[in-house]
Amino acid sequence: MQQKIYVWFPDFVKKTVDKYFPQFEKIAHNLNWPKPYWTTMLQSVFEGKAAEIYSALPSEKSSDYDTVKQEVLKAYELVPEAYRQKFRSYKKFDSQTYVEFAREKEDLFDKWLTSKKTDNNFDNLRQLMLLEEFKQCVHLDLKTHLDDKTVGTIHDAAVISDNYTLSHKRSFKGQNVNTSSGNYKNQSTERTDSKPVAQNKSQSIQL
Repeated sequence: MQQKIYVWFPDFVKKTVDKYFPQFEKIAHNLNWPKPYWTTMLQSVFEGKAAEIYSALPSEKSSDYDTVKQEVLKAYELVPEAYRQKFRSYKKFDSQTYVEFAREKEDLFDKWLTSKKTDNNFDNLRQLMLLEEFKQCVHLDLKTHLDDKTVGTIHDAAVISDNYTLSHKRSFKGQNVNTSSGNYKNQSTERTDSKPVAQNKSQSIQL
């Protein structure tokens, strides 16, 4: 007689989506489940936005665990930039020990690296750190422009930034020419108007 094994899955909570997937993967590995069946297990616990994302995926993508995971995380805005901000802004709570704080900080850092697919490669990590520092040193509009691009290295970011600055500088210069010519007209008008005033003052003094 074949023995049945029942596995309890924790509830899918949207506030802890990023922690749910590692927990699920641990269970799947421990029970030696074939990866092609993982999404079948997951769809039974998905709800809300996650369930909508899974249902909207084509059949060939809905059976790919990594694709499903990526799309669900993206739907909850758990993308590299969100992980980076969480890692940088996370502060120790009064109720936490320093060991707990360090563990949470490390976990957020690992999630940031994983989302950026650094693959524990030193050069990838180096570029990640350099890119973040570079973006902290530029104007907000340029940072937004860089965030909209797929930038892999600090050199790529520098080239894109120079092109962006050059194109906007030309536009800005064009606006300056129009503005300055307008100012010149105003100044010339003021001088023309001021001459009679000066003469009137002279005449009144002589009187």
